Amino acid sequence: MRKDLGDVKEKIYLDLREKILKEEIKPGEWIVERKLTELYKVSRTPIREVLRMLMEDGLIELNGKKGYTVRKLTLEDFVEIYTAREAIEGAAASLACRNRDPEMLQKLQKLKQELEGVDIDSDPAKGVALGRQLHDLLIEYSGNKILKKFYEKLRLITDMTRNITKRSVEIEKKSRDEHVKIIEAILDGNEAAAEELMRKHLRRTLTSVIETYYSSIMKRAQT
Repeated sequence: MRKDLGDVKEKIYLDLREKILKEEIKPGEWIVERKLTELYKVSRTPIREVLRMLMEDGLIELNGKKGYTVRKLTLEDFVEIYTAREAIEGAAASLACRNRDPEMLQKLQKLKQELEGVDIDSDPAKGVALGRQLHDLLIEYSGNKILKKFYEKLRLITDMTRNITKRSVEIEKKSRDEHVKIIEAILDGNEAAAEELMRKHLRRTLTSVIETYYSSIMKRAQT
């Protein structure tokens, strides 16, 4: 019986996407069509379609005629991603606070307790996961479909940035504290503070990433 190529393609796509986001396939690493056809036991046609989908997601890049590599985020990428996130998520925090959905408030109370209890030193990945829950939650309860659409477009590439931020315990400790303050502002019904705290959080994270991982690049550019 012939395999359903649609289902097969979806499974390959999800598997490769997970490998990229978990950095099992590292940034800058080549993705070879022939090896993928052997690994997944399919022809090149579904593999090429999957690679096109991953490129549209912003996770891989086409390098001339040589093939695809996993995207390696540049300083410019970080600036553009966080600038877009500040606009989208600042508005989402404000709207979510304004809407004050009872279910959301209950979830935020629980999330606040989890954030306050997480040990970033021993488990920075847990802090990252809880932070993502907060960002996702505020988008969901903003009630704005357009904001949600733009956020979804950025979601995967944002996960790639989190692979970098979670390497720094100090960045994640500051993020944890800022996430708690954002939640407190929303629970207090302070719409202006919720938006400003979210914007400051994203600006501070961007600055910390630049100082921690890209300072040498900036110094070379200035000489």
